[in-house]
Amino acid sequence: MAKRNRYRELEKKVTLMIAADAAVFVLYLLVAGAGVVALKVITSIVAIIGSLLGLGFLFMAGELLKKRSLWMTVAFASVLLCTIVSLVCNFPGPK
Repeated sequence: MAKRNRYRELEKKVTLMIAADAAVFVLYLLVAGAGVVALKVITSIVAIIGSLLGLGFLFMAGELLKKRSLWMTVAFASVLLCTIVSLVCNFPGPK
């Protein structure tokens, strides 16, 4: 029973981390669309570091590739991948 409660606590913390990372990514998209280069760089760095830290946290907790925690791994990886692809393609950018 204690393991189940520990997993629920981990799930709550990681869910908040994913929401914060997604919010930073949305902020990045808004700033990049507006064309503010300095804020675009800052928010992209924060989004990338946040995703990497989230994946690292799941790795340290031993939940990175477990079936029950795969949705958390996919969430962090997708934000990381979307941020990197957006930077490489320079999208969104000012017109």
